[in-house]
Amino acid sequence: MENIEPTILIQKFRLAHSTGVRALNDFSKKHLRSRYLTRAKNSLQALYGYKAPIVRKYSDASRSFRNITEDEYTALFAEFEHILNYLEFMSGQETANAMSQPSVPPAGNNVFIIHGHDEMNKLRLRDLLQNYFGLNPSLMKSEPGMSRSLLEKFEQSASACALAFAIITPDDEIINHAQSYCQARPNVIFEAGWFVGRLGIPRVCLLLKNGTTVHSDIDGISRIHFNDNIEDKVIEIQRELEAVGILNKPNYNSK
Repeated sequence: MENIEPTILIQKFRLAHSTGVRALNDFSKKHLRSRYLTRAKNSLQALYGYKAPIVRKYSDASRSFRNITEDEYTALFAEFEHILNYLEFMSGQETANAMSQPSVPPAGNNVFIIHGHDEMNKLRLRDLLQNYFGLNPSLMKSEPGMSRSLLEKFEQSASACALAFAIITPDDEIINHAQSYCQARPNVIFEAGWFVGRLGIPRVCLLLKNGTTVHSDIDGISRIHFNDNIEDKVIEIQRELEAVGILNKPNYNSK
């Protein structure tokens, strides 16, 4: 990871993003595709280090830019855009006030599940929220696409939820100054940050798998540590739900 000022880093991301938009609007122009993928790779390398999985992904895409499909390109662009949005959110550059004011939580019992690669615990949490607590869990992959961008799809699903659980698992290995550590996928951190801005810190909870490094930017968010199985933390999860009043509804029967 380069020692680079946050403002300069965001400028690098924005330059790559603007190139990516032009390539997305005219996918037939391969030179725009190549330019975007190279700039995106360099920006990500400055943020994560050259050995990060996402940097390797963009390096591979840059080398095969002539054969990349439009769907593959769109997915890469959406992932990059999520990271840029998160950087802007955390830097406050897009915020008029020093501290944002959360929106009024929507009514209902919709709970969003933010997740990375841990499919088993994602399903365990979904079943726990749905079958044990009588809530309505929402997951990105379970929603129909309807030709929307990933960010549009996320925001439409997330906006209807009154609380979010983020499953933080060691999905990406990061190497920095010859030392390695494992952290959550970028989309997980971005989506957790989105919910903090939308609903406020009390309505976001991190389910943190032991052995995962947590970004310092999300210190202060409530967290529940677990080893292998999220179901072992049902009591702690219940307390989080009760703290924001989601379980004070007729659909929930304490067991």
